[in-house]
Amino acid sequence: IVLGVAIRRFQWLPEAFFPSVEKFSYNICFPALLFAGTARLSFRSTDVGALALATLLPTALIVLVSLLGLLTARTLPDAARSSVVQGAMRPNTYFGIAVSALLFTPPTAALVMLALALCLPVVNIISVVALSWWSGVPTDPRKIAKALATNPIILSTLAGVLFSLSGLTMPAPLMNTLDILGRAALCLGLICVGSGLVFSLQGLRPWALGWTSLLKLVAMPLIAAKACLMFAIATPVALAACFYCALPTAPNAYIMAKQMGGDTRLMASLITLQTLLAALTVPLSRHFMQGLA
Repeated sequence: IVLGVAIRRFQWLPEAFFPSVEKFSYNICFPALLFAGTARLSFRSTDVGALALATLLPTALIVLVSLLGLLTARTLPDAARSSVVQGAMRPNTYFGIAVSALLFTPPTAALVMLALALCLPVVNIISVVALSWWSGVPTDPRKIAKALATNPIILSTLAGVLFSLSGLTMPAPLMNTLDILGRAALCLGLICVGSGLVFSLQGLRPWALGWTSLLKLVAMPLIAAKACLMFAIATPVALAACFYCALPTAPNAYIMAKQMGGDTRLMASLITLQTLLAALTVPLSRHFMQGLA
């Protein structure tokens, strides 16, 4: 993130660098990461239903709460509203994959990847609808449908699920290529986030920043923990679900906001703040869930 700030501030590279990198990351690197990850998963497990319930239910409730909160924020611009919705529910896939391997056993870490595969199409559909609705352009259902049908994140995740279900094996050179591109997604995504940061109090929108971060980092994992207890969900699945719900918002949300007319200033601030706070909140949510178990 700091490197992205420095590149733009000191003009180390041409201004056209960032739009090109954003498109490359959004359309190639991040889809490669998602396809390769989901293609390796097993979707025949009996844990799939429980994991979907424990992640999608909190997601739906948080989206509802964020929309209700936006009803009271009458002065908030439309572009900022779409960023609030994204920031309240989208997970940081890079963070989730990397940190779950450090915190959990391999079977639980695989459940985290499965949770991402189950939820990413849903949260991206919600994000596309929110961005289209509040883009300032009259809403056209056909344009929304086209945006969903051509969204590279949704398509790559669904393609990975279908490939996994097919039982086919990806040739090693092709999978290695996808893995290399996927690893590049983290670096490029964070550089783009840094390039969008504006170190000024003007237009910061502290209310939206604080409210959205509270929903994402505190309310969402607590709702997930409550759901796991209510439905007696097995401990490994519950740990994966609560970890997923505790993830900070996605760097890719900034790129989507840039591409579709969201509030990039607010989105970059949300990503930075939540990523920093997650160093504290994610381990706390893990220990909290383990204590309940």
